[in-house]
Amino acid sequence: MSQTYKVQIQHQGNSHVLEVPADRTVLEVATEAGVELPSSCNAGVCTTCAAQITEGNVEQGDGMGISQELQQQGYALLCVAYPRSDLKIETEKEDVVYHLQFGQFQERK
Repeated sequence: MSQTYKVQIQHQGNSHVLEVPADRTVLEVATEAGVELPSSCNAGVCTTCAAQITEGNVEQGDGMGISQELQQQGYALLCVAYPRSDLKIETEKEDVVYHLQFGQFQERK
């Protein structure tokens, strides 16, 4: 049986607490629990499900849509984020991640 972690999600002013096994993604368990989080590709490519991990850490090796640098700053794609500890998460960080990752290219115009 897989280790299970307590995951607290702050989403649109509401707090949701879930028990997420280490072998399942945060988004997968949240969806099953009826917590409607932003998502699109469910493959770690787009940034629709981007969130910030304010406490704890995740494994997101399949997250091609987010740079290693942003991962080190605590950003994660919840569709490929497997908990490795108890977590506190703030959702809806798509615009922030997009700007940090691609904004510098648009500002050069």
